[in-house]
Amino acid sequence: MTKPEIGVYIEIYYFPSINDKIPARFATVGLSNSIRKTGKPTETEWMLALKPDLGQESIDRIFSYFCDLIAHNIENIKSSEIPRVMTESALAPENWTTKALLIDELRGESEDLEEIKIGEEIISVLWVIPITHKEARIILQEGIDAFDAYIEKLQHSIIDPTRPY
Repeated sequence: MTKPEIGVYIEIYYFPSINDKIPARFATVGLSNSIRKTGKPTETEWMLALKPDLGQESIDRIFSYFCDLIAHNIENIKSSEIPRVMTESALAPENWTTKALLIDELRGESEDLEEIKIGEEIISVLWVIPITHKEARIILQEGIDAFDAYIEKLQHSIIDPTRPY
């Protein structure tokens, strides 16, 4: 994803699943150097983990959605404070029931991935989690701890973008 006129040079990498138990992952490189309209850098990289079937969507469709989310974040969001909820979007992949989004600390990943050191800089890695309208409402009305309790009881994986709502 490149917008040289505003100094945005972001690479998105896809790490396919190697079996049914290992998630597929998408990760940014360069997002942390992107400058928001406020003049401040985003200072974070993003990681999206999905079930190996990608929610019955193509890799290209997910790349496109991820780029839309990144562009929206750079152009409209003032900081990288977490947790951040983005309400339902028509841009979300059609086969997903999770049309809203949570950006938060890494969950279910090694703590070694929470930060990466680049030279003298320490960059946070945030998890981009597709969520349902109901889950977004829980976070916005009851807080992230209530969401965590809800997800803990859910029979579907948090990385399943087609989980029931």
